[in-house]
Amino acid sequence: MPAPKKVVIDGKLDEWDLSGRILICYDLASLRDVYSGEVAMMYDDENLYVGIHWKDPVPMGNSHHPRFMSHRGWAGDCVQLRLRTDRITHATMWYHAESGEPMINLDYGKSMTEPFGGGSTNLFRVEGWKLMGGAEMAFLKDADGRGYVQEIKLPWRLFTLERKYRAGDSFQCGIELLWGEGDWPVHRYADNLDESANNREFFWTAINAWGKVQLEPKGNLKLPEPPYMKALKAEGPDGPVEISYEIPKDARVTLAINSTDGRRIRNLIAAQPRQKGRNVERWDGLDDDGKPVPPGTYVMKGIYHDGIHVNWIFSFANPGNPTWETPDGKGAFYADHTSPRAAAAGGGLVALSCPMGEAGKNIIVCDLEGQRQWGAHSRLYGINVALALGDQWLYVADVEPVKGDWSRGKTFIWRCEAKNGKYAPWERRDEQGQPILDLVIVPEGPADECRAISWRDGRLAVLLGSQRKLVILDGKTGDSLQEIGNLPEGIAGGCWSPDGTFVIAAGGRLFRWDTARSAGTEIASGLNGAYGVACDSEGFICVSLRDPNHQVRVFDPSGKPAGEIGRKGGRPNHGRFDDLAMRNPGRIAVDSKGRIWVPEENNNPKRTSVWERNGKFVRDFVGTTSYAGAGAINPYDPSMGFSDNTVYKLDIETGSWRPVYSLGSRGDPADIFPCYVDSRIRCVVAEGRTYVYATDTARGAGEVHVMTCDKGEWRSVAHIGRVPGPKEARVEQWKKYEHPVFRDHDGQAYIWCDRNGDALVQPEEMEFGSLPARSYYWGQLPSPDGTVFYPGEDGQSVVRLPIVGWTACGAPEYRISAAVVVPFRNRIGPGGSGEGMIMGGSGGRVYMNRSPLVIVGPDGEILGTYPSRHVSVHGSHTAGAARPGYLIGPSSVLGTADFGGEIGEVFDLNGNLGENYLFTWDGLWIQSLFKDVRGGFETPVQAVRGMPFDATTAGGESFGGNFCRTADGRVWLVTGGTDARVLQVSGLDTIRRFEGRLEYTAEQFAEAERFVRRRAAETAPKREYTLARASVAAVIDGKADEWRILDDSAGMAEIAEGTGQRFGRVEARYDEKNLYVAWRVWAPAGRIRNSGQDFRMLFKTGDAVDLMLGPAESRNGEGNLRLLISAMGDQPVAVLYRKIVPGTAEKDRIPFSSPWRTIYFDRVERQADVQVAAGALPGGYFVEAAVPWKVLGIQPAGGLKLRGDFGVLSADKDGTMTVSRRYWSNRSTGLVNDVPGEADLAPELWGTLVLE
Repeated sequence: MPAPKKVVIDGKLDEWDLSGRILICYDLASLRDVYSGEVAMMYDDENLYVGIHWKDPVPMGNSHHPRFMSHRGWAGDCVQLRLRTDRITHATMWYHAESGEPMINLDYGKSMTEPFGGGSTNLFRVEGWKLMGGAEMAFLKDADGRGYVQEIKLPWRLFTLERKYRAGDSFQCGIELLWGEGDWPVHRYADNLDESANNREFFWTAINAWGKVQLEPKGNLKLPEPPYMKALKAEGPDGPVEISYEIPKDARVTLAINSTDGRRIRNLIAAQPRQKGRNVERWDGLDDDGKPVPPGTYVMKGIYHDGIHVNWIFSFANPGNPTWETPDGKGAFYADHTSPRAAAAGGGLVALSCPMGEAGKNIIVCDLEGQRQWGAHSRLYGINVALALGDQWLYVADVEPVKGDWSRGKTFIWRCEAKNGKYAPWERRDEQGQPILDLVIVPEGPADECRAISWRDGRLAVLLGSQRKLVILDGKTGDSLQEIGNLPEGIAGGCWSPDGTFVIAAGGRLFRWDTARSAGTEIASGLNGAYGVACDSEGFICVSLRDPNHQVRVFDPSGKPAGEIGRKGGRPNHGRFDDLAMRNPGRIAVDSKGRIWVPEENNNPKRTSVWERNGKFVRDFVGTTSYAGAGAINPYDPSMGFSDNTVYKLDIETGSWRPVYSLGSRGDPADIFPCYVDSRIRCVVAEGRTYVYATDTARGAGEVHVMTCDKGEWRSVAHIGRVPGPKEARVEQWKKYEHPVFRDHDGQAYIWCDRNGDALVQPEEMEFGSLPARSYYWGQLPSPDGTVFYPGEDGQSVVRLPIVGWTACGAPEYRISAAVVVPFRNRIGPGGSGEGMIMGGSGGRVYMNRSPLVIVGPDGEILGTYPSRHVSVHGSHTAGAARPGYLIGPSSVLGTADFGGEIGEVFDLNGNLGENYLFTWDGLWIQSLFKDVRGGFETPVQAVRGMPFDATTAGGESFGGNFCRTADGRVWLVTGGTDARVLQVSGLDTIRRFEGRLEYTAEQFAEAERFVRRRAAETAPKREYTLARASVAAVIDGKADEWRILDDSAGMAEIAEGTGQRFGRVEARYDEKNLYVAWRVWAPAGRIRNSGQDFRMLFKTGDAVDLMLGPAESRNGEGNLRLLISAMGDQPVAVLYRKIVPGTAEKDRIPFSSPWRTIYFDRVERQADVQVAAGALPGGYFVEAAVPWKVLGIQPAGGLKLRGDFGVLSADKDGTMTVSRRYWSNRSTGLVNDVPGEADLAPELWGTLVLE
């Protein structure tokens, strides 16, 4: 809106014109009063004004200091505007809670298509609410403390180059609202999307998803109620068809409609609360794809239950208390992606760190019992390499990697208060007079250049490796006090000694350096693999040794050996876990009790161990898991758990746990398929043994691995996979395919079965061949009897690999020649992006996480389907708000639980945004578990055995997990962020089934059709397209060179489902004689294909483009028409359909019929006066037409408004039938099996066309 008067930036919106404001909220039903924002904009010649009224339970809580964390303001309460004027600007704007300082960070794009790389600037506070650059920003908390106002003045010159914006202009602006007080948002929502976009993830780079801001010439608009508010008022499924049933008690009900031959037609309601007795549901006559179904007899299938609940029992593979992140910062332990490397101790605290992390904090400070006090991430997305604890501050040596090269980077040291992690800038300032937090030590060098930092008596020593230098800094100012160079080669680590000398491990020897004289003396040798050094209060020196010793050596102050800590040789990479051994000890520390803390940089499991100086083992801290690693339970022996290549001993009754076995390579070149396990497993009991099946992701997605345990020793016994093709790089999981056994087998499937019990691969144990299968991103796991299934390569089958026998050493034997292709009895959709997973169930069933979700019977019958339009990670980016029955990002089938009887088998899917989903064996939705991470959820601050976990979230990207039923009948779900969280699932045993027959009549069909169109007209967004006046007549020659149709940045009528699914693009213009329309169509064939012989039925027989047109108002439909353009033979053809032409005789009307109804058009004619031409374009074809106004019966005039729509009809792969209909405005066009419905006009669903 234009600013009605001078705007005073004070946090009050009294003088604002709020008539154009929008409401931004993820879920209006549950979050409008918790996490929402009403956003308004005004403008004048000099400034853009933004006013936001936030709803926030902890308002204005951003903890990111403007001076030191300007790059992370987005990680707390803030707004981000993604502006695209004549330049791209990202404006991140927040209020710093501690200082009360407003802050704006501007990050510029490199070009109009490159959203970053153009530099950045910070607008710090000048005084009050005034900031640098002429910007202003004020905040005012609501009286109830549950929200606040953020009022912003942003001068145009800060986010434009040369263009001057005036009334009538527009620009793009995506709006992201973020809520949070810690170092990560607790809630986020992006809005003001382009009308063709629905992807809110990675919004900062999704330029085409940013919506339009229109500068109105006049204010005080009277806008209609938004369609989403109308949709919000609707209560559940609606429609004219009543479906009644009875249940014996209050319960949650799921209801589906099947055809009489068992095909799922519609999943109608999902786990909805219903009362005892008779209930009535309403159906709109549509199937799961939104297509009308024909009249006939159908079968109602339903279940009801008491509600499903989850309760926390205990966690393993994480030593935190509790094992999850908590608001006070004390929950969980360290990070996910990397293992513990560094420790520091002092003042009754111990600091521990991993090099980096994504989930979890990679830098933590604990008390001496290991209770975390706080956690933080490395700064600048860096790599933490060393720690030092002083009497007041924690010093952290970080490396900011060179772009594209993590082996090099900038080494810098920052510090924070040891007790709470609050940043503590050095007592020095930069050239602009700002305090310095990141003290640069090495502008660029090796990433491991800093081998140690150590604090003593106010001095911080920095040990540099390749420079062979010791730099001593003032611990307060960072000033260099001394530099000692020419240190020995091969520096590993070092620390201050209590006597003021500095101890250095280098080149396998130990030196004591007198810093006063800059002189060193060798005091010990034989320290091959030395890594970290620490001294206790008595001057005893501890040195950690990596391969081959894997232990800590202790020396007295003179350098005389004084003991060893940990068994020599350490823990095996593959073998029984030994409490009294360590593996890959890192940078160690000695606490105030004289105990040595040893971070062990190893993943199976991660571990930090604590020891007395005399070698006595005190305790250890085992875990955390990998990113979303979670864990699993053996349902046949619930005392056995698995997580991240580690076997655990569990006691479910007490919650105690210990690692008992590490799984990994034994170092033999023939150990091609070493044991591995994560949470996504299937345990199979056969031949008196337990077999554990595991799969992998990405490059390893096609693999299935089998291992077993004999007399306490785990070994690999079988492996199935595919050799990469000749052009596929042998990297990561595929590195093993460089082994000679795979030579000359590029692209082939293979099976290895161990025949001699050595768990090593011999060529004679390998089988290679062809398997008509593919794999999904999250792999495949077998049925309980060990049968492995793969998706068929045709998308309409599964490939079954049964166990055909057992080798002498107990390996299950699979054969490529025994593979069976099981075709589906009914054709189903194409399957989506391939990001799903497949798992075998009981009774030969197969559960396929794809689009749609499909359950296949042993003979290929489709037992159930369920709509799944947002599969896995990338699919979830387009998902709306969570609601019952809505699958958001399902990635893996986590397991099954077989109850037998009428309940049968139940399976669980993990969602990408915090939920899990339970289904019956025939695809009936049971219930979702947990809360969507984008909405409101609870985070318990204490771990109490048995506490309800229903209101928590499994977290974003919760990839791991395991679902099973143990022999005692209990059902378990293991999830977790950086822990393996064991939850008991209750209520599944209350499931009961019911069914009945449903007669759907022709009268109900007609009523349902009217209802669907009326509903769509009420809730669909209103579309408007302006037709430019043509300066010259278009040349109709099938060439696109005079149209903007190829320009993605040009504003045209897009026929699309989001930015990733484009079907067509239309541009139209006019002169006094003709309407000119051009269609760009994305189609694999690259041309129009239509097999039709009857011009009136071309909308049924292949490709076509469509123009719907009519007057702005028509009481009886007079003037509404359709111009269909297609091809007959090789010639283009234009067909004009007029529904109502006054005076038409009944006998001359044209019928369009199906078995249950007929509609009529008064006139359907080929139009030779319409000029049409078509041509090929990359990825599709192009159609242009010149349509005389006289043919349309319209007199053109500037400002004239019409109703209209543009469409694309697509043929099947053979070009013989129409399989999809998509339009710019009308989104209710799923019908492709009913001639009357496909022929008819729907003017109430058309948009507005305005002649310029």
